[in-house]
Amino acid sequence: MSEIDRRTFLKGTAALGAAGASAVLLDACGGNGSTSPPPTLKKNVAEHVGVGVGKPKLGGSVTFGTEAEEAGIDPTYAHFDSTGVLYARAVYDPLAIVDFNGNVQPYLAESITPNSDYTKWVITLRPNIVFHDGTPLDQQALLFCMREFLISALTNFAFTNYMDVKNPNKAVTPGPGPLSVTLNMEQPWVPFEYWLAGYIGGQMAYVFSPTAYQSKGEAYFNTHPVGTGPFVFQQWVPGSHFSLTKNRHYWRKDRYGNRLPYVDSWTYKPIPDVDTRYSALESGEIQIMHTDYDPIIQQVIANSSLASLGDNSLSVGEPDIDFIMINVADKIMSDIDLRKALAYGTNQAAVCRDLGKNITTPTNGPFPAPSPFHSDTGYPQYDLAKAKSYFKAFLSRYGGKQPTITYTTTNTTQSQADASYMRAMWQAFGLNVQIAQVEQSSLIDDALQGGYQMFSWRQFANVNPDLNYIFWATTSGPINFARNYDPIIQKALDTARQSGDPSVRAAEYEKIAHRFAVDLPYIYTNRDVWYIAAQKSIQNWNNPTTPTGGRGLTMLSGIIWPTEIWVS
Repeated sequence: MSEIDRRTFLKGTAALGAAGASAVLLDACGGNGSTSPPPTLKKNVAEHVGVGVGKPKLGGSVTFGTEAEEAGIDPTYAHFDSTGVLYARAVYDPLAIVDFNGNVQPYLAESITPNSDYTKWVITLRPNIVFHDGTPLDQQALLFCMREFLISALTNFAFTNYMDVKNPNKAVTPGPGPLSVTLNMEQPWVPFEYWLAGYIGGQMAYVFSPTAYQSKGEAYFNTHPVGTGPFVFQQWVPGSHFSLTKNRHYWRKDRYGNRLPYVDSWTYKPIPDVDTRYSALESGEIQIMHTDYDPIIQQVIANSSLASLGDNSLSVGEPDIDFIMINVADKIMSDIDLRKALAYGTNQAAVCRDLGKNITTPTNGPFPAPSPFHSDTGYPQYDLAKAKSYFKAFLSRYGGKQPTITYTTTNTTQSQADASYMRAMWQAFGLNVQIAQVEQSSLIDDALQGGYQMFSWRQFANVNPDLNYIFWATTSGPINFARNYDPIIQKALDTARQSGDPSVRAAEYEKIAHRFAVDLPYIYTNRDVWYIAAQKSIQNWNNPTTPTGGRGLTMLSGIIWPTEIWVS
């Protein structure tokens, strides 16, 4: 149920032009640096799944199979989904990293410090770091990057109402020290530091060489990135490979004194067809891959020759959720009785059994357990009699004759099969939908322009709910692509963002989840599960560390760090 997702939306944001677009991320500040794992992860840690065994080895190469290709790698312009973040982590470094307990720790930054009311944030860089082209990472470089993020038609939506995007020189100013900058907020923004950790939508985390950015133009930079990251960009053949070599001047070293990264070369290979991707892993064409396709996950788990681990045990961050997204601004889909019929008529248990192969689990909102924001949302449970009743009420407003309703999906065999399964389920309460299969580019236009009725979607995986702000805010226009402009949700979003009290934030996000159960812009099917599968020679793929040696957050939404992986 994950074929149409955040990627489908984000790859089309360029069509918005000056309107802009982005994704989001955030919450909690500071961090105690503790690396003791949450209880739900202790078993996996004890088994060392994805944790390197023995002393790291230097040299070798790794090819990672991704679910799709990217459209670009300029953080101010490109659209970073799971694959995009993977690309970015190889060539760029983020300003911050999320640790194993979900707290933000400095990465490229030496410190990230708010004032007492969270209206000013000072970012101070580590000294003596340079970009791949020799440009120093200093105050001027960070000022340039942050101001570019503010004026970007893609990323400025993330700052709307909280920073003055029309006056970047006022919003981002030199800080108190020679390596610091100050970000001036117009309202308190308590979880802002999570934006600097570089997860989906957090493009502003990735600083880039101003020299390279300005010398040959943004279009060139979008396909020839220059960062401070562990690998130096070499070649990109879209649809074939994104290749990098070891940054031999990288600023990080391990506890043995080895300069990171361990391997000499790193390649991402996009293989959209999941069966082909898995075959490539088995044959050795690639050595590691990610997937959220449950039939393949079944095979991965059963394959004793591979090391594999899913994110279904994570207790930090929110996972991806699979659902049917409704355009509530559509004349027909705006009918709440129709949306109630869909909610009551969608058998989540059956979807998890038949499509999810019992790997996925039902959910009643965007925050499934063990999320601290999980609660009983009141979301409708499967009840065919109620579905028929609400559908009958809906039909009565159309003279008893059902209007045309289109369920759109991408043009793959998997999407067609999943869509046919859902159509058969809905026919049980009387709904007949026509399935439309289109290229992703057409689907993107529909999402941005509101020219759709309903389609399957995958979204919400992030380390903090605030990262979903623009997708839920009334101020987001077409970026709230369900067009669910609920003032109660908007107030809750702002209260959560501006409060320093974790209990207040939790209550507000619970309120948002409850409102989704009332508004029904999303017809939930299941919590999505991602897996990493690797040949056993690939070591330490799920054991990132902070610059001070603490354990970083492990795989989420199919995203890992390449920096500390080695080949045994």
